[in-house]
Amino acid sequence: MFFKTKNFSVNELGRFRALQTLVFNLQTEIAETLQEGMSEKDVTAIMMKKYRAAGAGNYFHLPVALFGERTALPGDWTVGHFFPKKKTLTKGDSVILDASPLFDGYLVDTSYSFCFGKNKKHDEMMRDIIKERALILDAVNAGQSFQKIAVDVHDRASANGYESAHEKHPGEVLGHRAGRWRFAKKGRKSKGWRMKGFDGATLSWFIAKNKIAKLGLKTQNPLWGPSNTSDHKPTDGLWLVEPHYGKDGVGAKWEEILVIENGKAEWLQDNPPHVEKWA
Repeated sequence: MFFKTKNFSVNELGRFRALQTLVFNLQTEIAETLQEGMSEKDVTAIMMKKYRAAGAGNYFHLPVALFGERTALPGDWTVGHFFPKKKTLTKGDSVILDASPLFDGYLVDTSYSFCFGKNKKHDEMMRDIIKERALILDAVNAGQSFQKIAVDVHDRASANGYESAHEKHPGEVLGHRAGRWRFAKKGRKSKGWRMKGFDGATLSWFIAKNKIAKLGLKTQNPLWGPSNTSDHKPTDGLWLVEPHYGKDGVGAKWEEILVIENGKAEWLQDNPPHVEKWA
């Protein structure tokens, strides 16, 4: 298979770790430069420029910047709503920056959530959602099914009065595969071909694998969510985990790589920004 999702070498995992750190660093740098009145379109343009300068060739999905009530994914949310709007930044807005660049075939996907100014609701939400990091890790290491883990995250969110906004993500995912395209040329910055805002080759791989899972081979499922195709023990490889809460016009999330090897899991990075600030 040309898209590798497991059995990575120490050097490959090191490359994933370095790239995830790089993307998080870019997101936090961008967050510190935001000014009132900037639009989501302004910020995604900055994101694309910085990722490109850092060596990104393409994107699994185009960069996302969500402001204010849009961070909670309100109403009948569809994929198209993730695309940047003319929505402008105001004091007290919750903000989500989400980036999924491809560097020499390595796919990383990170989300950085913060508040522009002060917002006690956002702070409380982040303190609650960061608890999921340890709970999800423990559940994977206990051998619980992906489906049960996703349902439990939903139930805990509901118990705290939140909506599980990640269930409005494509495929209702709590998480999805990370991986590496084999034979990708180093330094290649071709934009490739796109499908509905996604890298065409990568999206096609996800669609094919999801169809295979629906035919009964559940462990082939590249998506981790509440559906029956996730009713199996955790699958080895790299997973991008992204719990997302919403409530009363405020949203918060985090996203990073979970490594599962021989059924045992650990986070790829010990201290990403959301851990440093909220754990």
